[in-house]
This record gives sequence, C-alpha cells and structure tokens, in this order.
Amino acid sequence: MAKRKGVPIIADPLRAWTQPVGTIVATHGLKGAVKVHPKGERVLPLFEVGRTFCLVAPSGRRQKVTIESVYAKGANFIVKFAEFTHITQAEQSIGMQLTVPEEWLPQLDEGEFLASELVGMTVVTEAGEEIGEVLEVMEAGAHDVLVTGRGMIPMVREFVKAIDRQARRIVIKPQPGLLEEAPKRYRWRWRK
Repeated sequence: MAKRKGVPIIADPLRAWTQPVGTIVATHGLKGAVKVHPKGERVLPLFEVGRTFCLVAPSGRRQKVTIESVYAKGANFIVKFAEFTHITQAEQSIGMQLTVPEEWLPQLDEGEFLASELVGMTVVTEAGEEIGEVLEVMEAGAHDVLVTGRGMIPMVREFVKAIDRQARRIVIKPQPGLLEEAPKRYRWRWRK
C-alpha cells in the first residue's frame, strides 16, 4: 500500500475489470436470481458456474460476484450469484453492468470488434465530415446499429467502410436520409 502525505492510497484491483459482458435487466424468483442480458455472442462462454464477475453500479461502486447457477432463457441468462440470497439484493442490482478483465475475453478475428470498443469512437464520412461520436451500439435483428447524435448507422459493409482502433475513428459512406438530426425529444436517451 503506497502512502502520500500520510494518507494511505488503496489500489482497487477491480478497476482493471473494464470490459462489459452483460447487464442485469430484471430479477427472477424470490431467492436472489437475476436475468442478465449478455453483450454479444462472444461473451456467452463466460457465463458458467464458478465464474467471477465485477458488478459495477452507476455510481462506480464495484463488487465481486460469483455464479452459483446459470441457465439460458431466450436471449438472456438466469443467473444466481452466491452473494445474493434474497430478492431485495437482486432488485438493487437491476441496471448494473457485469465486467471482466480484458484478458478474459475471447480472441477476436480480423474485422471483429467489441461493442465497448466502438462506443466513444468518432464517426466521419468518406469526405471527412465529422458526424459525431458513437453513443451506443444497439443490437438489431440482422446486425448491430451505431447510435450517434445525428442518427443511426447500420453496421454493414455498405455503410461502414473502415474502423481504425488506433485513431478511434469509424469511416462511413452515408446514404440519403441516413443521417438526419434526431428530434430533441428523443436525444435525451443517448446523453452521457
């Protein structure tokens, strides 16, 4: 433990657990089980008995949780964490993210990206016009959709021409009507 001016500095090992793999969306039953929506197919193998995750509250508070039991239900998982014994504990966790250290994630193939990598990247057109930053990556039926302040961009080769991890830029080829300013009443959803 390092000290500075007599004040102990505590290193939080859970701060390194930055890669989101799922979100708790609801409770399930009375004994503390929760419904978890996984973030993409790549993270599905992580949901197994005995696996430890970091539960991150919107306030930034972090807690380690371990899967006691898990089963798939539709596109989600029903997970019972060893640390949750009652529905009130599960209710308090709704909306929280489950994260893992980056090295736990499966290796990506060429041209594959994690949704968490894309959020915050700058979107520009082939002509160099800046569209804005990616606020969210929504899962749609056939493909994911990038959400920006000026509209939604389908993640298909017809629209997305290049993604540069180092420069944190996404180059797109906009089609007529693709990028229209979202009405103000809908913009609140994607504010940070």
